[in-house]
Amino acid sequence: MRTSVFVILAILSITACRNKRTSPGAAVIDKSAVRDIAGLWYATDETYALLAKKNYKQDTVFIELRPDSSFKVRLPDCLDAAAKGGMIWDAIGSWKLRQSGSAWKLLLAFEKGRLFRYRTYTDFDILMTDSVLTLARVVGNPDKEEILQFVRAH
Repeated sequence: MRTSVFVILAILSITACRNKRTSPGAAVIDKSAVRDIAGLWYATDETYALLAKKNYKQDTVFIELRPDSSFKVRLPDCLDAAAKGGMIWDAIGSWKLRQSGSAWKLLLAFEKGRLFRYRTYTDFDILMTDSVLTLARVVGNPDKEEILQFVRAH
C-alpha cells in the first residue's frame, strides 16, 4: 500500500513539474497589476524562434491595446487550431480584461469581416515573470513549449 501511494505521489510530482516548466510566468491575480495594460506589445525572441520553426516568414507580430478598448494586431494564424497556413493576420476588434478563477486574462474579440465570418474570440494569459508582464497563449503542444509571448514596448 505504501509503495503504491509513493508511486502515485511521484507521478503527480513529475506531472506538476512538467506543467510548471511550460509556463513562461506566474498568472496575475492582482487587478492593480493589469490596470494600465493598454499599449503596444511585441513578440519575444522566443516567439519569433517558434514562428521560424513553424515556417512563418520573418514578419513583425504585435498587439496594440488602445485605451478606448479597441485593438489592432498582427498575429500568426496558428492561433486558430484549424488554420496553420503560415499567414500573418492583420485584424481589429475590442478587448477587455476578464477573470478566470483568480487569474486575469486578456480577451480579444475580433471583428467579423475579411478574416472571420462571425465575431471570433481568443484570450491570452497575463503572466508576471521577474516583475515584467507578459501576454501568453499556447498555440501548439504545451509540453513542447509552443507558446506565443508578448511584452510591452517601453
